[in-house]
Amino acid sequence: MKLPYGVTGGYYKPVLEKEPPCIDEKEFYRTCKEIAAKKHLKCEIMQDLYSSSYCAVQFNYQPRPIYVLCNRAHTFIAFCLFESLGEGHVFHWDQFIDFEELENEFGRDYHVLSVEELSQPFQLQEHEELRNVRSIIEQVNYYQPRTIGEAIFNTWD
Repeated sequence: MKLPYGVTGGYYKPVLEKEPPCIDEKEFYRTCKEIAAKKHLKCEIMQDLYSSSYCAVQFNYQPRPIYVLCNRAHTFIAFCLFESLGEGHVFHWDQFIDFEELENEFGRDYHVLSVEELSQPFQLQEHEELRNVRSIIEQVNYYQPRTIGEAIFNTWD
């Protein structure tokens, strides 16, 4: 999987060189609310995530909630379980899950990433759109993401 420019949150400088991409967060939240209503579930927008690289919504499935993460630069979606939510709303990345019921709902408008994709090793040099951006190089060297999931849904922003 090749990662596109902006997916990790790092951008060219000066910004005028290439405008950073972004999704329509209000549209993502609207979609989540529509899916929750269709499935007769409550959903909650997660606030104060300590990350600007993704936004998250909790779907109140029983016996435990499912979290939907959406990258803020590109329409990449991932699912996590409750126990993957750590102190300060920081997600632990070894807890991505495949969740077909929601994958089918989001799959029309978003790129739903599988656990297999999210678990692939992250090597900066394999991503042409990222490897020459100084801020990304600095972030990757400092935080050392091991997987694609850690790079896409990071907390270093």
